[in-house]
Amino acid sequence: MSGILPLLLGHQWLAIAASLAAFMLLFAVVQLLARSGVVGPEGTRKMVHAGSGVLTLAFPFIFHDVWPVLLLTLSSASVLALVKFVPALRRSMGRAVSGVNRTTLGEIYFPVSVAWLFWLTHGQDPLLFVVPILMLTFADATCALVGLRYGLTKYEGASKSLEGSIAFIAVAFLCVHVPILLWEPVGRLEALLIAATLALVVMLLEGSAWRGLDNLFIPLGGYFLLRVYLTLDAGQLAARLAVTTALVVFILAERKRTTLEDDSLVAGAFLSYLAWALMGWRWIVPPFVIFIAYKWLSPVTADNSRRMHGVPAVLSVWAPAIGWLVLAHGLADRSLLFPYTLAFAAHLAMFGISRLAYQYSSRPLTPLVGRAVVVSWAFVLVPYVVTAGLGAGAWLPLVAAIPAVLAGTLVFVATQPDIRHARQDPRRWVVQSATATLASVAGWAAWTAMMKVIG
Repeated sequence: MSGILPLLLGHQWLAIAASLAAFMLLFAVVQLLARSGVVGPEGTRKMVHAGSGVLTLAFPFIFHDVWPVLLLTLSSASVLALVKFVPALRRSMGRAVSGVNRTTLGEIYFPVSVAWLFWLTHGQDPLLFVVPILMLTFADATCALVGLRYGLTKYEGASKSLEGSIAFIAVAFLCVHVPILLWEPVGRLEALLIAATLALVVMLLEGSAWRGLDNLFIPLGGYFLLRVYLTLDAGQLAARLAVTTALVVFILAERKRTTLEDDSLVAGAFLSYLAWALMGWRWIVPPFVIFIAYKWLSPVTADNSRRMHGVPAVLSVWAPAIGWLVLAHGLADRSLLFPYTLAFAAHLAMFGISRLAYQYSSRPLTPLVGRAVVVSWAFVLVPYVVTAGLGAGAWLPLVAAIPAVLAGTLVFVATQPDIRHARQDPRRWVVQSATATLASVAGWAAWTAMMKVIG
């Protein structure tokens, strides 16, 4: 055995051939099990998933260039796509990976994420590749199987369960803790905190993914988080664990008192954690405010309290905010908290007018738009001024925000086929996100101009 690794390292094409042969053997065995009926469709998918993950773990040790991994993953993704989308191949070969009765592209995302992760970690500590792949291989598969067999507490709006998420946390913790203890020169307390925090945060990623996107989110998110956590001390890690735990507790406490479905609530919690981790606690305030304020825009009724907002709605709200967040982090410019906050205020006003226009169908739109804009402005911008500590110039963002939020709301109303019955479809979320982005840019430009004039 000791001579095999040097041989593969010295002959990359031999290593590619050996990897292909191993993957083909795995696929053939699972295909036989699928045809015999010994293992069900979900079981065979997870066997391919787990087996592929185990074989993938060898990549940092047998490939010293990126191109062999790209070749392997491109080949496997192409084969899986053909099996999934070509009817003849699906009937003859697809039982092992395409037998489940749900829409998913997870089997194709898997090799894509492996290639992306290998490229990101190339030339770095192999642990940064191994730990995310371990979580994807074992924690994700265990989560799915436990959820299928024992999942009694189903997520609203998703095919996942609380029991599956608990299983994910337990297995992910071991996938992180054991390699770090054996591999990295970090203290035992730090290793424990890294494993606990990473397991919880990646569980939020897994819980908010849909249509197989967890096969992308888990390894890539795990890599970026682990790379940061390994540089932190025990105090910093403890703070992250405390915030993550608080978000999980918040999800459990609020899941029955929000219009967000469970997977979208989890997605919002993860994005809030990301904002806090990158830029600090002030960047959690705007999303928290609109989460609380939304239901106060109009009288609460059974109809408008339904859990009707899925992950696309949350991504629509967060898309412009993430842009400002990334820009602020990259430029180390905390003044971009204003347009970041303004994007949430614009979204709240747009949610408000759609809610008010439906509830008061006989009233004219103009006063309803004014009400939505003023309430959103007060709820979101006043906390911004209080927490930002702008001093003598505090009134400037308040003034700049009003016309920006108003303009964004008017554009949103004009682009809806029927604002009194606003749709919950992709077109609405794209338009709303684009309009909030334009409103935040306009408000930021106005504020910057005012600051230059006043000096």
